[in-house]
Amino acid sequence: MTVIGKETTQWGVNPDAARVHRDALVWDDHAGFAPYPDLDLRFLERWLLSGASYLSVNVGWGVMTWDQTLRCAAHYRRWIETHADSYVLAERITDIRRAKKERKLAIAFDLEGADSLNKNVDLVSVYYQIGVRQMNLAYNKNSDYAGGCMDVDAPLSVLGRQVVTEMNRVGMVVDCSHTGYSSSMEIMELSNKPVIFSHANPKALWDHPRNIKDDQIIACARTGGVIGVNGASAFLADNDCSPAAIAKNIKYIADLVGVNHVGIGIDSVIDPDEVVKFSKIYPECWPNVTLAEQQKKVFAQPEQLPRLTEELLHSFVEDDVMNILGGNFERVAAQIWR
Repeated sequence: MTVIGKETTQWGVNPDAARVHRDALVWDDHAGFAPYPDLDLRFLERWLLSGASYLSVNVGWGVMTWDQTLRCAAHYRRWIETHADSYVLAERITDIRRAKKERKLAIAFDLEGADSLNKNVDLVSVYYQIGVRQMNLAYNKNSDYAGGCMDVDAPLSVLGRQVVTEMNRVGMVVDCSHTGYSSSMEIMELSNKPVIFSHANPKALWDHPRNIKDDQIIACARTGGVIGVNGASAFLADNDCSPAAIAKNIKYIADLVGVNHVGIGIDSVIDPDEVVKFSKIYPECWPNVTLAEQQKKVFAQPEQLPRLTEELLHSFVEDDVMNILGGNFERVAAQIWR
C-alpha cells in the first residue's frame, strides 16, 4: 500500500475500484468504539488513510449520564479543533463537502440511546448545538423513550414521541438502530423527516435480535431514509465481517427497497478487548449475551472500506456505488440538518 501525503493510491484494490473510492464521498455513519472523556483519537487517521470523507462518532450511549456525555463531547470537539490540519467538525453539509475537497475527515457526533437527555426534551437542541447529528432512543434495553431490540417488545412512550418531534424540529436525524420492533415502526410513522438505521443488517440473512425485519427496511425506505449495513461479525452470517459479506447485505437491501436506501455504518471497534471490558462493567446492556460470545466478536476495520468498494462494483454500476458509499446518507442529512 503506497501512501502519498494523506492519500492512499491503490489500497490493494484494482485501479477502477481505487478511482471510484477516491472520487466518492465515503460516509461511514457510525463507529463503534466506546466514548471516553479522555480518549486519544489519533486512531481516526485510519479512516482518513482508508479514503473516508465522513464519520459519525459516538459521544454517549445507553449507560452514560448526561454529564458524562457532555464531558465526552467537549473533549472530542476540542481534539478535532486542535487537529484541524486533518479533521473538520461537521456542523453543516458544506463542512463535509469542504473536508472532501481538502482531503480531510469530517466528523459529527451521535448518541446511542436517549438516556443522556435525562428525561429533558430541551437537551435535544443543546446536543445538536454541540455537534450531535443523530440519535436513537434506546440501546438494546427498553428505555424511558422506546423499546430496545434485545428486550421485551414495547411501544414508543409519550416522552419518546416528544423527543422524535423535537429532533425533527431541530434538525437531528432519528436513528432506529438498537431500537425494538414496535417502537421503530411507530417512530417511522410519526417522524415527518427521513428516518435511518445507521448500523443494522437484514434479519432475513442472519436471525439476530439486533438485525431488522424486511418490513422495517421497507418502512425506513418509505420515509426516504437509509439503512447503513454494519460490519460487526455477530450480526453477519458465519461470524464473517469481510467486505464480501458486507456487500451481500447491502445487495439484499438494495434488491428489496432500491439502491437509494442503503449505505454503510461499519460500527468499527478498534480495540479488540473493548467489548469484553464493557460487557464486564455493563452486562445489562447486552442481555442474554455471554462473555464467551462477546469474546468471539470481530469487527470490520476502516482499512476494509476500499475493498468494500471493489466488492460493490461486482454488483452495481459506478453511480450506484457512489450513492451507497455516501451519497444516500449525504442526501438525508442535507434534508434534515440545519
